[in-house]
Amino acid sequence: MDLNDFLASENGPPWLPASVAEARKLVYIGQLFALIFTLIALLAGVISIIVGNLSGGIYSLIAAGLGIVLLLMLKDQVFANLDQGRFKQASDSLLIWTIVGFFVYVIPGLIMLFGFLKLQDIFQPQYQQYQAQQYQVAQEPQAQQAPPVQPAPQPAPAPAEHQDKKVEMAKCRKCGVNFPAFMHNCPNCNEPRH
Repeated sequence: MDLNDFLASENGPPWLPASVAEARKLVYIGQLFALIFTLIALLAGVISIIVGNLSGGIYSLIAAGLGIVLLLMLKDQVFANLDQGRFKQASDSLLIWTIVGFFVYVIPGLIMLFGFLKLQDIFQPQYQQYQAQQYQVAQEPQAQQAPPVQPAPQPAPAPAEHQDKKVEMAKCRKCGVNFPAFMHNCPNCNEPRH
């Protein structure tokens, strides 16, 4: 049995949005902590049963079993969905497995909860900044004056870390989420791309 059967790869595809990439990194760290705590719980459960503490041993073995299930499900239901652009399904699964992570001890659950919260940034509407407009005070009618020409809004410069990545994006007709154009369906609402 290989460790890759339990753990997902550390890095996802390069086209992932920044908030999703950060969330994926947090969930990966939570997965590592879950593996460590699962091994500790397994060892503690066996030792507790050997020394005669049956209830503590059973609790530790149950926590270890939940940890193994958590590791397997995170890879299949969260990381696979994130890497394929199905962010809504990944978010729903991550919430369930974050709650299970709290039973495998608190630290893996907290780290995965932070990843879940970071993943929610992708579902927030993205607003474009507009320059404030100046209002004119009503004056007496004078000779026709040409309205003042305002400069076109300048797009905000992209951060240096994202300038080298150019991925064509498409906007969903139904929910308005931007997603990579090579995907056939919206990752948020599963609407087919036009």
